[in-house]
Amino acid sequence: MKVLHLFLKRSHTHERLCAVSDGVYAIALTLLVLDLKVPEVRGITNSELTTDLVEQLPNFVAYVVAFFLVARFWINHHRIFQSAALCDEKALSLNLAHLFFISLTSYTASLIGHYEGDRIATIIFSSNLGLSSLTLSILGHYVLERKEWRTKESGGTWVKISWWTAYTAPGVALASILVSFLSINAALLLWLVVPLRDLMLLNRLSSPHVHQEP
Repeated sequence: MKVLHLFLKRSHTHERLCAVSDGVYAIALTLLVLDLKVPEVRGITNSELTTDLVEQLPNFVAYVVAFFLVARFWINHHRIFQSAALCDEKALSLNLAHLFFISLTSYTASLIGHYEGDRIATIIFSSNLGLSSLTLSILGHYVLERKEWRTKESGGTWVKISWWTAYTAPGVALASILVSFLSINAALLLWLVVPLRDLMLLNRLSSPHVHQEP
């Protein structure tokens, strides 16, 4: 029993959790670009190429938004665990819930390109991004509350920040869903609020002792 206990304790270290997470993030970011198709028609004219590229704009917009947000999720995920030495089964479960939505990002982003102007595609896309952020925030709150998990090595001190910063993305997701009933394009452009938030917090994030929750 003692050997089993030691094995389980080692298996719950954050290194294993981060290794799996980094792999899922890397695959998700790579798959996003696969939906951008290169025209395969030989002898295509400049005007035809321009038309084809314009028709792919929804795909490109979805790619940019999804890539930026998934990249931000990965950075925040790293911040959560950079000072942690341990984790438990609940942390693993919360992390898997987050990775579930991350792995769906490429699929939901492709819906935007395949069903341009479709409200359902936009709602699914926004919902997935919102749930990805929400599950990461819940994971972050759970880990940050456990001081006994913090490593003694240098890496900064966790600091909680305002709720409006932590839950910007879920709020944008809800707003995007509501706006989609009025304008699909406006619903997608609404996601630009997230990078604007990051610009506002740039000076705060430059400090190694400040943690931004997703």
